[in-house]
Amino acid sequence: MSKKTSQRDLQITFIHQFKRATRSEWPDKFRLCWYFNTETLDYIYEHKDEKFVTNGFVLSDALNKRLPEEFRKKYFEPHERCLLFLIFELQIVDFINSDKVDDAEFENVFGVTKTRYFSDEAINEWTEQIDLL
Repeated sequence: MSKKTSQRDLQITFIHQFKRATRSEWPDKFRLCWYFNTETLDYIYEHKDEKFVTNGFVLSDALNKRLPEEFRKKYFEPHERCLLFLIFELQIVDFINSDKVDDAEFENVFGVTKTRYFSDEAINEWTEQIDLL
């Protein structure tokens, strides 16, 4: 962790509203934090526009290097969600189920519980979607 950033200074919220433009070329308004490691600063963020429609996903460089070579890139399209969620399933599930993401906030955003969102049925659906890529 850098001298500028301490664990105390990190404010990790599941949903973050942008107050200014981001580095992406997307019309960003919100960012969802699907995974964040305070020790390594690795992350998976989903960017959404003002209508809460997904623009794409951004991964940290370290996580990017863990992808199969043919999939390595910084920005991922909305339809590539299933690929990221399957590869980083354990990290995402552990983070979302931690005390860093409030159960009520999650259900309010997605309309389903965390248990349903990460159920075997849902993961099987992601697997099927990967075959369509």
